[in-house]
Amino acid sequence: MPYDDSRSARSCQAQELKQAWGSWLTEIGDRIGGWDWWATLTFRDCTDAEIARGWTKPGWRYTGGAWDALVREIEGQKGMFRTTRWVRGREYQHWRGVPHFHALIGGVQDLRRMDLVDWWFEHYGIARILPYDRELGAGFYLCKYVTKDLGDIQFSGGLTK
Repeated sequence: MPYDDSRSARSCQAQELKQAWGSWLTEIGDRIGGWDWWATLTFRDCTDAEIARGWTKPGWRYTGGAWDALVREIEGQKGMFRTTRWVRGREYQHWRGVPHFHALIGGVQDLRRMDLVDWWFEHYGIARILPYDRELGAGFYLCKYVTKDLGDIQFSGGLTK
């Protein structure tokens, strides 16, 4: 039987795609004055009361609304709307059966990130928001969602050019 290297070729193409996207996100961050934060946002499991009402797990729509609420909270704390720049990837955690986010966020240098960690915990679950370090390659990590099943990557307004 002849050797089939199509899986190897697909893996190489996926790596090249992630590399290109990661470089592009780093460049976008440079153009907007830098990314300020790297965020990982997860969702807690449902409470017994939520399960009793028929709600089982946070889904795609709910998590999208949670992201929008976070952006509104950030902009409310800034007192300026539509000024936060972000790119976020959403991935489905198959082992838990729920989505979670990774994000690069800019325009928030004057905010206290731990206030947003606390806000997310109060409303949704666990947040890890760290100062962005360009050398750690967060943009490349975020771009793994471009090549994954059920992955989703979205951008704030103002990042197109």
